[in-house]
Amino acid sequence: MLQTDRGPRSSMSAAAAGDSAPRRILALALAVALALWPSPARAGFSCSPGARPVVFNFGDSNSDTGGMAAAKGWHIAPPEGRAFFHHPTGRFCDGRLVIDFLCESLNISYLSPYLKAIGSNYSNGVNFAISGSTTLPRDALFVLHGQVQEFFFFKARSLELINQGQEAPIDAEAFLNALYIIDIGQNDINALLSNLPYDQVVAKLPPILAEIKYAVQLLYGNGSRNFWIHGTGALGCLPQKLSIPRKNDSDLDQNGCLSTYNRAAVAFNTALGSLCDQLNVELKNATVVYTDLFAIKF
Repeated sequence: MLQTDRGPRSSMSAAAAGDSAPRRILALALAVALALWPSPARAGFSCSPGARPVVFNFGDSNSDTGGMAAAKGWHIAPPEGRAFFHHPTGRFCDGRLVIDFLCESLNISYLSPYLKAIGSNYSNGVNFAISGSTTLPRDALFVLHGQVQEFFFFKARSLELINQGQEAPIDAEAFLNALYIIDIGQNDINALLSNLPYDQVVAKLPPILAEIKYAVQLLYGNGSRNFWIHGTGALGCLPQKLSIPRKNDSDLDQNGCLSTYNRAAVAFNTALGSLCDQLNVELKNATVVYTDLFAIKF
């Protein structure tokens, strides 16, 4: 399960901080893409004067900053981390992730994993993302629903400490004004594509989307108001998927990517975008921003 979305992390991080000319060009392209995203400020997210930005992230390995490594006690060896941090950090890549660039743009520290017991800094938020995570089944370990429950525990404990006159990294106002990011679904789609034809995969997307909707609704009911939902990237271009033995190359498009995987990613993103539009209507005094990562990466 852990390996299902390893590809994009490695390719993105290499682009972010490598030494070769192609990598520098890719790094520039990524910087431009980030600049074109609907940023929190342009989307209507704001902090009161003097307040620090706070971010809570839920997802899979595309934004896991060390959660799985902490959970499993894994000592990840180089070349992980070589391109930017120059040592392994628990990320399954050789550099930074998109969530890291976001934190840099907000001038806050990188998000610490919720499960990292030593050396964590939660003053600017928490990262609940775990590599290999899915939306379903709901009772599986580290799924989206479980990550949301971990957030509820973190918030309740923080407010309890404050009510007892003790210090906590985040207060009630910060929880209210925080940015809540959800970046998940890739592993669900990959698992379906491993066993089913395209039409059946598309037919099974609604339950995945329903879990994302439910997570947003739960967070909203708990007081969250600012949401940033990420679609998935070009799954058919991942080296991991292209390396799977196939009978022939009939499914390859003009770019050498697997068209079935990419079509499924586009179908998922289209439906996710519509879901975010729906949530913007349903959730009063909330802002739900959707970002199509496929259009950025492909």
